[in-house]
Amino acid sequence: METIATFSEFGRALNSKVARRTVGEVFPCQFDPPDLSRVVDEARNHPKTRIAQGKRGDRLTQSLAEAEADFRALPLDEAVAAPIHLSLFELGPLRERGGALAGVVEQVYLPLVDLWRERGISWQKVYPILFLSGPGCATNYHWDPSSVLIVQLYGRKRFHSLQDPLRWCPDGVADRGHDAMVRPETLADEDILTCELGPGDAVWSPNRAPHWVDAYDETAFTLSIAFSDIGPDPDPDAGMLVL
Repeated sequence: METIATFSEFGRALNSKVARRTVGEVFPCQFDPPDLSRVVDEARNHPKTRIAQGKRGDRLTQSLAEAEADFRALPLDEAVAAPIHLSLFELGPLRERGGALAGVVEQVYLPLVDLWRERGISWQKVYPILFLSGPGCATNYHWDPSSVLIVQLYGRKRFHSLQDPLRWCPDGVADRGHDAMVRPETLADEDILTCELGPGDAVWSPNRAPHWVDAYDETAFTLSIAFSDIGPDPDPDAGMLVL
């Protein structure tokens, strides 16, 4: 997988559907690792958290199937190691002062948004998302409606994307819903780009570009920073909303 290290490279990448590892001046952020137990405990008690099976397979609906066990009722030590997939699109108390992700928001999310704005990147809306995968879980083949910078916060994940996304996901396919998000049977190894993510690593995933993410044998989570209508040039009409 290619790497984005400068804003000139990033500007060109914003016109592409190919995912790239992100480092250097584009992603200079360092942070104190969040506490796994606190993140799990606060996230599972958030009313808007989606808790799913995270079952690994060839289609998104498998990983989004509702978790069978009552994850919220498990003892915390069991919940931390449970094979589930957790997603939270509104961090709420987790990002507020004293919350489990307050440090990451202060050290990564807000400085990064300020930096990109100062370097002439524009967007309509940006917001942070928490994705947590238990041991062996996955977010199967899918594409997102926004471009996303995926920042690995804890544990390890393996991010897979495609060398030629438009070959496999032209606009007519991308306009369809979850039922269309099925990994093509004819994908070969040479069609796939893989990026190993450990704490502090980041990867840029363009909107509507197919990808899938696997956890290893430990719980891992990311902060995904989603940008709507992001562009390489200042847009005087852009609201530049930061949520």
